[in-house]
Amino acid sequence: MLNGKNNSGFGWDKHRQLVVAEDAVWNSYISSHKEVGQFKHCSFPYYDQLTAIYAKDRATGKDAQTTSDVIEEINVEDVATTNIHKE
Repeated sequence: MLNGKNNSGFGWDKHRQLVVAEDAVWNSYISSHKEVGQFKHCSFPYYDQLTAIYAKDRATGKDAQTTSDVIEEINVEDVATTNIHKE
């Protein structure tokens, strides 16, 4: 809610340690994300600490490889190694 796309209207109350938004914003979000309704009045006392630990460790898929990619990479390395030994 705080970092996602198209989620404007949400904020963080650092004193109460909870997500804040106008009722209309909450209701709209909850209508399409039913599972978050329980968090409307829930505090997260360790949010700042957890963010410091995990904020940069998100899987983005940027460097993801398929099995085919890995096999191709191995084959290219094998060819390069073979060519070095022939010379």
